[in-house]
Amino acid sequence: MMKKTLSLLLALSLIPLAVLAESANAEEEDLVVEEVIEEVLLDEENSFVDDETGETYVLSEEEQQKLDDLLEDQPEEEEGIDPDSLDLNPDLPDRVLNILLIGVDTRSRDPREIIGRGDTQIVVSVDREAGTVKMTSILRDTVVPIPGYRKQTKINNAYQYGCNKVKKGTVEEKIRSGAALAMRTINKNFELNIQHYVAVNFNGLASVIDALGGIDIELTKGEAWYINKYLKEHPPAYDNKAKGERTPLEVRAGVQHLDGVQAVMYARTRSLKGENDFNRTDRQRHLLDLLLQKVMQDISIDTLMDLLDVAYSYADTNMNLETMFNLAISLIPALSGLSESGADSLFDQLRIPADDTWKYGTLDGSSVVMFRRSARPAEDIHNFIYGSYYSAK
Repeated sequence: MMKKTLSLLLALSLIPLAVLAESANAEEEDLVVEEVIEEVLLDEENSFVDDETGETYVLSEEEQQKLDDLLEDQPEEEEGIDPDSLDLNPDLPDRVLNILLIGVDTRSRDPREIIGRGDTQIVVSVDREAGTVKMTSILRDTVVPIPGYRKQTKINNAYQYGCNKVKKGTVEEKIRSGAALAMRTINKNFELNIQHYVAVNFNGLASVIDALGGIDIELTKGEAWYINKYLKEHPPAYDNKAKGERTPLEVRAGVQHLDGVQAVMYARTRSLKGENDFNRTDRQRHLLDLLLQKVMQDISIDTLMDLLDVAYSYADTNMNLETMFNLAISLIPALSGLSESGADSLFDQLRIPADDTWKYGTLDGSSVVMFRRSARPAEDIHNFIYGSYYSAK
């Protein structure tokens, strides 16, 4: 159980969902991460027994030190963003925790340089009673009002606007400010209650995927061709291959093994003939689903410890490790059952704007996506997540 708990924690929190929260019952005794570790690491050899297989796993001194350092770095309390500043909808059911996953459009070599446009914004909705996960992608070019700004603009600007508000602060302060405005913008426009986020940059996600050993994805000929072409013309600052070399993908239709950068480029692809950002968000959710399925499978302790170390180096979140463990434990039974049953997907998904609710427009010379007058995006999201609409007005 410990091995699967840690694996799921990684998948949900930093690969991309970043996600987890308190126990559904606030009256129950809080789970303390240190107590969990002490409970399963009982002997002097730092070992624990997987209660599903009966196998005994032993952590090396290096692995145990990594885990100790990780726990020591965690704050006792979550680093809060004032809820009163987030335009929360107080009438939403408590059973669902909504978390904002932000993929930032920057490829800095600095793993903490998570500053730029929030080009990927996915609301991860965890139902702690049902043990289910739902994901809602919001197209980056969707035009919305951003709180505190007179002119409507693309929603992916909210995160960058928030970062820019901090003129002389630290990188961490800029990230926190950007995340706060991104969450507030989505809460205000879609009547949600998001208070938690995870932000990761291009290199961060690629590094986490590499730590997993890459990922198998079924590609079209066009997708394989585009990934090769783009990476040849725009070699990334980060590269897991010596001297920036990598084996190009075969330009054929079928399942191919992608490394981290190739997988991220798959999720960013939107320029194939007849395609647009709608197709890109489909690929993003598909990649996250495949990553979650892979993490739900058995992986070695060595890989897991390296994955933990990499993930916490490249992502920023206002949730602490204890909070993540609590939510991971609430999700394990249902997701394990889906994984073992061979389900095609481990979560339901939605894209906003929904079909027939949008139109193309032009703003400051750029093509944008605009809601039609008849659109009710908040209702669309609420019905998907909760099954009913809960007006914030």
